[in-house]
Amino acid sequence: MPATDPLHELLAPRGSAWYYATLHLPPRQRRPLLLLQAWWRAVSAVPATVSDPLVAAAKLGWWQAQLRAVDEAAAEHPLLRELQPALQPLAGATALLRQALDSVPTGAPPLREDWPQLHRELLGGSGNVARVALRLAGCEQPAALEHAAELAAALDLLRLLRDVGRDARRQQVRLPRSLLRAHGLHEQQLLDLHDSPQLRAALRQAAQVCNQRLQAAESLRPGAMGRAGRLTASLSAMGFALLREIEAADDTLLQQRISLPPLRLLWVAWRARWLRRAPAARAS
Repeated sequence: MPATDPLHELLAPRGSAWYYATLHLPPRQRRPLLLLQAWWRAVSAVPATVSDPLVAAAKLGWWQAQLRAVDEAAAEHPLLRELQPALQPLAGATALLRQALDSVPTGAPPLREDWPQLHRELLGGSGNVARVALRLAGCEQPAALEHAAELAAALDLLRLLRDVGRDARRQQVRLPRSLLRAHGLHEQQLLDLHDSPQLRAALRQAAQVCNQRLQAAESLRPGAMGRAGRLTASLSAMGFALLREIEAADDTLLQQRISLPPLRLLWVAWRARWLRRAPAARAS
């Protein structure tokens, strides 16, 4: 998008996974997807950018009001004001986004007890956004929407794993308590950035869970999704590629944040359009 675009700084930058995943779509569909992703990034960042929970709650409440205003074509924020003509024809779309917004905490993320609880939270957040995204991409199949939601939750889980070191430096633990307990670990050992064979084993198990979730999302992919299928195929392929990089680094995630360079993302996304299913990572 041109630098003169007033929303240029908010949209997915060149070199990001979302930028390349949407390249397969025509501009009339791509632009709303970029706007939707920018909105979700903005609201998801509220807990990290606002230290006072009351102020964060007020900001999230304001976003809820903005979503209600979309239904009346009265949104004030530039992102939603431009996005509302694409959202209004989609029955129930703003309701899904309000549910996603409800999943955003007003402070530090709560400690999840187990994998099912974490999965439910991710489905309610990014999963609902993914349902709307796929509809914006022109696909309304219920099976495809379920596939997109499960894929979004799996990719979010993978990002939690990738960012475990960064989160620990922020004094946050977002992996489930049950994972740490299974390996004889306590949250404080992670917050202290204390590497150990037990922690490496826990992170390897978390990588296996990510692989299982990605595989499960792929198993739900319908046979015909049109161009919208290229969006999820690209995102899935990039997720598996990132997971392989994490595994190749022996899950040393306290010391480094692993990511794929832009050219690798572009290649993976472009190649994915010709693949029916994304290549898997290490078997669990």
